[in-house]
Amino acid sequence: AYFEKKGEVHELRQLLRGAAAERDQQKKRDAIKKVIAYMTLGIDVSPLFSEMVMASATTDLVQKKMVYLYLVNYAESNSELAILAINTLQKDCRDDDPMIRGLALRSLCSLSLLNMVEYLQPAVQRALEDVNGYVRKTAVIGVVKVFHLSESAVLDSSLLDLTKRLIHDSDAHVVANAIAALEEILIDEGGLQPTREIVTNLLNRLNQFSEWGQCAVLRLLAKYHVSDEGEMFDIMNILDSLLKQSSSAVVMSVTKIFVDLTSNRPGLQIDVLRRLKAPLLTLIASPTPELSYTVLVHVHALIARGQRHAEVFIPDFKQFFCRYNDPSYIKAVKIDILTLLGDPASADPIVGELIEYVTDVDAEISRRAIRAIGKIAVRMPSTAELIVNSLSGLLELDIDYVSTEAAVVMKDLVRKYPELFQRASGAVERCIKIVAEPEGKCAVLWILGEYGLLIEDAPYLLEPMIDGFVEEQSGSVRLEMLTAALKLFFCRPPEMQRMLGSILEKAIEGTAHPDVRDRALMYYRLLEHSPEEARRVVCAPKEVVDEFQEEMDQEQKDRIFDEFNTLSIVYKQPAVKYVVAKAASFVMTKMQPPPLGANEQEDYPGLGGPSNGAAEAPSMLDGAPAPYAATASASPAAPMADLMDNADLLGGDFSSPSPAPAPAPAASTSAASDLLGMDDLLGGGSPVTVASLAAPPPFSLAVGAMMDSSRFEGLWARLPQLPTQQRQARPVAATTASVEEAARRSGINVVASGQMGEALKFFFFAKQASGPPPPVPGETWFLVELVLAPGSMATANLKADNAGAGAAEQFVAKMWEALGHFVA
Repeated sequence: AYFEKKGEVHELRQLLRGAAAERDQQKKRDAIKKVIAYMTLGIDVSPLFSEMVMASATTDLVQKKMVYLYLVNYAESNSELAILAINTLQKDCRDDDPMIRGLALRSLCSLSLLNMVEYLQPAVQRALEDVNGYVRKTAVIGVVKVFHLSESAVLDSSLLDLTKRLIHDSDAHVVANAIAALEEILIDEGGLQPTREIVTNLLNRLNQFSEWGQCAVLRLLAKYHVSDEGEMFDIMNILDSLLKQSSSAVVMSVTKIFVDLTSNRPGLQIDVLRRLKAPLLTLIASPTPELSYTVLVHVHALIARGQRHAEVFIPDFKQFFCRYNDPSYIKAVKIDILTLLGDPASADPIVGELIEYVTDVDAEISRRAIRAIGKIAVRMPSTAELIVNSLSGLLELDIDYVSTEAAVVMKDLVRKYPELFQRASGAVERCIKIVAEPEGKCAVLWILGEYGLLIEDAPYLLEPMIDGFVEEQSGSVRLEMLTAALKLFFCRPPEMQRMLGSILEKAIEGTAHPDVRDRALMYYRLLEHSPEEARRVVCAPKEVVDEFQEEMDQEQKDRIFDEFNTLSIVYKQPAVKYVVAKAASFVMTKMQPPPLGANEQEDYPGLGGPSNGAAEAPSMLDGAPAPYAATASASPAAPMADLMDNADLLGGDFSSPSPAPAPAPAASTSAASDLLGMDDLLGGGSPVTVASLAAPPPFSLAVGAMMDSSRFEGLWARLPQLPTQQRQARPVAATTASVEEAARRSGINVVASGQMGEALKFFFFAKQASGPPPPVPGETWFLVELVLAPGSMATANLKADNAGAGAAEQFVAKMWEALGHFVA
């Protein structure tokens, strides 16, 4: 419909005034509807602000909703008139109807005007203590809106304490909103920090929350530090019921917590994956492709952790076969997963399925399928012969991109399995006329040069390419052609002499490409100096390739996996690469697993219950099954185990402690030595003196410590990584020089630094001068990889060599203190 804009506002004004004068509620409602309809169409009806404020004085809930929608939409452009609506909104905040109270409070908080804070604060504070859950839930979101208008109005008032108190509210919707609000308000402090009391309360009420509320609780739970194994099994037993949900968000959140909690217990983690497999496969079959893709990339991340993880999914490899109507992005992930699931039993059907995808209408899927076939052959020698035969057939297909990709894969396979080349030699001769892409040409040329003696017509296959050397556009193809011609010359001199002279002349005199010209000159001068020396250089024997370099190093894979259930898994990039400013605080942190006990073994029972001799973990839900249980320690004297038997973990019901043992006689020094575990260090029977138990000197770092890059690299490759440290980065100007100087003043020296997009990256080292004694006599070193993105996050990966108890924590504190100008 087309509207005459000249008089429409005047017409609406008359309608509103006429309906108000006649007190006809139906006419008034129709007039307000018309105003909202015009507003929705993008027509400016802000001149009616005064009339709409007057129309808000009604008991009709439908009219109120429409009027409040109008007021919120135009309050910012009519800030002076918006004050007229305050009295009505404040009055409605005290209405007997909780729906009206909540609606009025939501509208009042949505006005988003700084001069409204003095009216908002008391209204929100009163609503936080309202008897109705809907009003309290609305008030919690109102606190966040007030916070964004004026942080001091929340942080310096009772609003923050009242919101924290609502974590224990009787209404689950209020609790979910309170968690989300506190995470946003306390963003500079790392969000809400869960305590044992908070976690106990939330887990026992988990089934009362909606799926979004459960996600908020699980996100908060990821920041909780589990104290021991019993507490870990309690949490897992409670969360197990959530795996039956249809909500992918809840299932993936539970998956993250389970994987994080068992990250230092490989045996238990495999059992956990078997429990998670069925819910994950169910989600993969979702009719929504975007949802299916998200779950698939997370399953791929789990399988890529190692062969034991892949073995969990191998029996169900057919679940990852592509359907004809799958989008290309889903087919791509399924092909990557099938590549990892190939084993001697499943390789034949998987390779057969991948060959079917070679003729897919999407060229990228076809290429990916061929690469996947090659990766399976590289990983499993037993399938190499089958796959080389399959690739030989693909090389004969008259499809350019198929032949190109097959040639590249074949080149990789003959580097690993040279003995299989005879089977593919005929196909190489036929495909050289088909391949047109530079990568494929390079692969075929490499094969011609390397196996020229085995290919009867190799010189004559190369001749037409040499004739078109000047017309060839790709520099990499020209370089490979030069090398192939020289290699063939050494094994077939009579046939190649004229061709070699021709290509060297063209490369030296007829091309402007500097790399091609330089290589041709080098080959020419080598031959001029000594043909035998040239043969030794160019035809040097090559070692058989054991494995090919991964696209992503293991360290980066681990960093991305630590951010499981975030976009990091989808983007295959850590959050620091794509999250900016304060939003980085919302990145889910890795839940730290409980420490392993001194006598704990890596042999865990299955998920069906405890095995013989296993102590069943106490459940936090009355009558709930406990599918996850720990194996009890087999120590003959286990006072700690007795204590744990009497403790209701996370339930807060601890039995009174047993009486403290009588102090040991002074002469019984050997027993004290055993207790401290210092027999080896102190020589067994020597008495423990007061001096030996004295507190260590204050922690400090050596100034001017030196370490060269080669030693740093050696230590970094050898040492295990400690938990990743993160801090909020201040939005201040930072350069590599200013950060290095700040660190150097505290004894933290740089070995390398540079720019990485918007972030700065450093490799630091430091030597301990004093503090906790090292486990063995010698020096203590700390190595740090720091990525600093000003205004976003500072992420530090730490490794320590020969560090005493607590030394790493003290070093981290000193490092953040030194960088205080750049991090919060």
